[in-house]
Amino acid sequence: MSHSPLVHALGSATRAYEQPTGGWFLNNAGWVTGSERTLVVDTLATEARSARLLDAVREDTGHDGDRLLAAITHWHGDHAHGANQIARAGGRVLATGHSAEMIAAGPHLYEMVFAFDGWGDVTPAKIDEVVAEPTTVELGGVSADLLPVPWVAHTAGDLVVHVPADGVLFTGDLVFVGVVPLVMAGAAAGWIQALDWLTTLEHRHLVPGHGPMQGTGSTAVADLRAYLSWLLEVTAVDSPDFAALDAQARERWSTWSEGERHAVNLIKTHADQHGAEADVPTMAMAMLKPFGGPIKLDI
Repeated sequence: MSHSPLVHALGSATRAYEQPTGGWFLNNAGWVTGSERTLVVDTLATEARSARLLDAVREDTGHDGDRLLAAITHWHGDHAHGANQIARAGGRVLATGHSAEMIAAGPHLYEMVFAFDGWGDVTPAKIDEVVAEPTTVELGGVSADLLPVPWVAHTAGDLVVHVPADGVLFTGDLVFVGVVPLVMAGAAAGWIQALDWLTTLEHRHLVPGHGPMQGTGSTAVADLRAYLSWLLEVTAVDSPDFAALDAQARERWSTWSEGERHAVNLIKTHADQHGAEADVPTMAMAMLKPFGGPIKLDI
């Protein structure tokens, strides 16, 4: 299977690095370049793929070493695993406090869930700066706004990057396009609030965490909001028929990849709405049921 990325020029300073839609751990990244420094937004899941991303950054910008910064939108490995390469090169890594704690506790490879031995060196990077409030990073003639998400959404410590000069918004995994989102580390209710907040950030280009680039007129945020609202609606009852709802979701969102996530999202959202703690092994088993064992990764 080919996983050749696409590089999109989204204005004079901003580039998006798009990986193919569909498949676990295939996320998007990007970078914003000024005359003095380059801010890399997220890295990739494996050592080799992150190295290729950084080669593309260096070729495009001529920046390396302490001229590199990295903003990690959240702690999941597909976005964070390559941050160690920026740190080793002499660059600085920024993330929210929750993401910093979770990254330090990694790497999170979930070997009972995924069958894969191609990670390479994904030793957690030290987070050099915790982003606790909206922060503007000056890069030399262009700036990027690092905005912590005020709600528990995809995770408890999401971050978005807004480049006003180019009208670009890097959403991290607040937005999935053509891929079933994963609520396991977050909460559907807060995620909806975060999506509504995203619409107040002026942009012409939206770089989702997974899926193709979005422009003016995109329905991606509205589509995701409708899905999360459905989760909340159908899990409001005490004892939902999870199997029937899973089948309903697979039919209604049949064009979205990673349909195994519906089962997890239903269990987690039901627990959140009823003051319970979602059982991680139960969620994992529900997700793996269609596969009869660990999910084999192709990244």
